[in-house]
Amino acid sequence: MIARNALIERRGTAIAEPTPIKYLDNYTRASPFVKWVGGKRALVPEIIKRLPAHDFGTYWEPFVGGGAVFFALDSRITNAELSDTNLDLAITYRVVQKHLEDLLIALRELASRHSKDHYLRIRRETNTVDSVRLAARFIYLNKTCYNGLYRVNRRNEFNVPMGSYRNPTICDEDNLRAASQVLTKAAIQCRSFEKVSPREGDLVYCDPPYHKTFTGYTENGFKVEDQERLRDACLEWQRAGAHVIVSNSNTDLIRDLYADGFDVHHVHGRRSVNCRGSDRGSTPELLIVG
Repeated sequence: MIARNALIERRGTAIAEPTPIKYLDNYTRASPFVKWVGGKRALVPEIIKRLPAHDFGTYWEPFVGGGAVFFALDSRITNAELSDTNLDLAITYRVVQKHLEDLLIALRELASRHSKDHYLRIRRETNTVDSVRLAARFIYLNKTCYNGLYRVNRRNEFNVPMGSYRNPTICDEDNLRAASQVLTKAAIQCRSFEKVSPREGDLVYCDPPYHKTFTGYTENGFKVEDQERLRDACLEWQRAGAHVIVSNSNTDLIRDLYADGFDVHHVHGRRSVNCRGSDRGSTPELLIVG
């Protein structure tokens, strides 16, 4: 079996010579290029309030998802380490970063053929070895599936039905160019949060799968023991001198886990993308600072 990071490297170099990236003439602020359940756009102002007042070193985000916080903090970030255990997501970030022109060509082709039959045909694709094709498929399915949900079954197969969109934006060229530009300052990996190693003065932001909410981003889910391991990792990062911020559900378990050594703030975030309609809207959450 090939290690996840090795597989990213192999897929990421599937193109012999990447087409040179044509950046925007006028800088445009980037925003997430994929929809993500639990995305943090609405919570960004609350997170910004709790950033260290001084400059920080490397920015670490080990549950990058849609990357809303990373893109929002662009002006304060000089060096970033972005990671996720979702292999296809990590590869997609790498392709946006390194092979944008080829990705845009692939997305335009997928957009021109979009239909229900085409969606199901693309959804059935598995074991794609070409990194650009994989990333184009990932973005295409994300932009056209039901409610922007990323969900896999126990065989790690994407199984979300097509959404009811009249004219989905499959190839958002301006935003993808802006995102590619921002990602030049980031290293992107597929790895567990336990593999990150912030140093003194760094900033770590963690947005794990929330306790008692949807956790089907990968075939293994995110269990209570994973929440406990994350708390232990946060304590280690604190001891190393890093500034740590965690967002999570406002539940007894999470409050108890972070009762000692952290400042726990009650905030409200708005969810416009969620697997259940009842979970959209303003929801109570926690921002944990250490």
